[in-house]
Amino acid sequence: MAVDNLAPGEKAEAIFAGRIDILFAMGRHYLSLPFAVLCLPASFMASHPPGFLPLVPLLLQIGVVIAAEQLTTAYHNRPPGSDPAFWARRYTFLSAIAGAVWGLGACLWFVWDSFPAQAYLVLAFLGVAAAEFIARSAHRPAYAVHCCASLLPLIAMLLWHGGLYATLAAALVGFFGAVLISYCNGMARLLDESVRLRNENAALVARLSREKSQVIVQRDAAEASAMIKSAFIANMSHELRTPLNALLGMAQLLERAELPRRQADHVKVMLEAGRGLQTLIDDVIALTRDEFSPHEDGDCDPAQAARAVTRLLQSRAWEKRLRLTLSAAPNLPRVAADPRRVRQALLKLADNALKFTERGLVDIHVDVIEANGHAQVRFTVSDTGPGIAPDAADWLFNPFAPGDTSYTRRQQGAGLGLAVAKRIIEQAHGQIGFESRPGEGSHFFFSLPVSGSIAETPPASADENQQPPPTGLTLLACVRAAEAPATFARLLEPFGNKLVITATLAEAIERGSRQNFDAIIVGAADADVLAAAPGVQAPLVAVLLRGDRTPAATDTVLRWPVEADPLYRALDAVCVKPDEDTENTQESAPAIDAGAISALEQSVGGAKALVEVLQCYIGTAEDLMSALNSACNEDKWDDAARIAQDIVGAAGGLGLSAFTQAARHFSRSVRETKDRHSVRNAAQILWSEHLRPPGADTFVS
Repeated sequence: MAVDNLAPGEKAEAIFAGRIDILFAMGRHYLSLPFAVLCLPASFMASHPPGFLPLVPLLLQIGVVIAAEQLTTAYHNRPPGSDPAFWARRYTFLSAIAGAVWGLGACLWFVWDSFPAQAYLVLAFLGVAAAEFIARSAHRPAYAVHCCASLLPLIAMLLWHGGLYATLAAALVGFFGAVLISYCNGMARLLDESVRLRNENAALVARLSREKSQVIVQRDAAEASAMIKSAFIANMSHELRTPLNALLGMAQLLERAELPRRQADHVKVMLEAGRGLQTLIDDVIALTRDEFSPHEDGDCDPAQAARAVTRLLQSRAWEKRLRLTLSAAPNLPRVAADPRRVRQALLKLADNALKFTERGLVDIHVDVIEANGHAQVRFTVSDTGPGIAPDAADWLFNPFAPGDTSYTRRQQGAGLGLAVAKRIIEQAHGQIGFESRPGEGSHFFFSLPVSGSIAETPPASADENQQPPPTGLTLLACVRAAEAPATFARLLEPFGNKLVITATLAEAIERGSRQNFDAIIVGAADADVLAAAPGVQAPLVAVLLRGDRTPAATDTVLRWPVEADPLYRALDAVCVKPDEDTENTQESAPAIDAGAISALEQSVGGAKALVEVLQCYIGTAEDLMSALNSACNEDKWDDAARIAQDIVGAAGGLGLSAFTQAARHFSRSVRETKDRHSVRNAAQILWSEHLRPPGADTFVS
């Protein structure tokens, strides 16, 4: 019975009803029959001749037992809501009749001239009183009337008989009955407490059952809502990205077309706006989608992740005439996070720094710190931008919370980048924050726990089987796959490569015969025809689509879909041969690619801006060459190779062909050559190319 919502009077009535339940449940009325049967032999053997009269109490006891069982059955079948006091009164009346029958038995079984028979009768009646106490103590009136009706006649006859022992026996019987009657109140309190606890437990079980049912219903509703949300996000992602990708693709084609300057500027604005919208859609979906798993397996090389982000953003830094630098501590441990998530978070912070920095530099620094007694890897992105006001600290990482509350601020953005980065880092059990003062730049940082028990991992171990992306190449692509243009653009253009896409084989032959390309990426079905075309001299990289056969006239073969590492290895093999003589390479490669310089001039907005970009490059090149020289002097060849790749990324985007080739040759020599004398020669050639006129100084003279 649930009693939580009952009034105090109703609770007392419920407890009383529970006690009456115990009263009817504990009744064992047939237990009095053996006592009555054992009283008969003493009466017969003492002095009374056998007769019918001593059997009368036994027969009456049998009738009382039958009546009690009928009453118990009627109670169990009572209608709901019946008054428990009514059944208590009926039970008390039946107890009085049962006691009166025993009182009659005391009169008929009493032996006047034999104290042993009297003592035996006293023991029998005391046993009956004790047995009935267990059955009737739940309701004191029921036991009191039974005890008085059964024991008082025996006490009266003992006192009437007289004598010391009879009187003492009468006193013993009276005291025993009084003690048992007094215990009834204590038993009632214990039973009331047990009934109360039982009712409270029943109410608790009922409440828990209701709450469980409600939780199950809410869980099912939440799961259904999550499924609906996931389906909606997936549909909206597809519906938004599909036309947006088409618009961006058309805008990129228009950007490559020879349009008048005014129309080209319009296309550039449209392309930048489309890319901004694409970033906004990606960030919104990332925030509303439950795709960040806190239990993703795998670990990440922090230095490699930082280098990948630096290379990806280097071209944007040149466009804004900013210096983008990277410094990483030696022997960095691996972090317990998905490499894609680490790069995504670092890219958000670095891209944000480039967006709000107008002059100066953006520096990415990676080192190891101690936090709460555990080692963590800390990524820091520092800039020389306008800084952030102190009152922005509480809500800067919230969605749609840009640093400047003005809607029409100079740098447009939805304010989602930092929120996405915060969610990524917190899902990886890391911490993220920033330090800044207005006018003094900003320092955004996040730290991630070290992976497992790995204390130190050489930073070059993750690079041994990875091919760095090529830079400064001019490539022609003609692959009859719908995703081919977007795939090759994504894999090659961010690293300073110029990619020309042709839709037909005839166009590829026409452009390949009259223009110089470092390599031509062509479908396997068209490779032989393109190789036989007059004037086509660039090496061919054939892409095998489903059902294609391997062409005969090709330099290397890839299978579709094309992955980054096989593509980079293929281009590295065909564009710069490993056994190619370095001196011949330097002689054949021009110091400056006029076409790349012209394209850069158009992209930055004129010769004056180009000069500023090249001036910024001079400082970066000097720093890189100084770091390369130090690494070579200390025999840190793995560090030197990575610095050379950074030089490739910086110089390739500016069209410094000879310097780029020398840096690539040095990096490849470190990886493939065990002879350190040859490696030092390659380093000397790189240094000579850095100093060879026309060099960086020529651009600003």
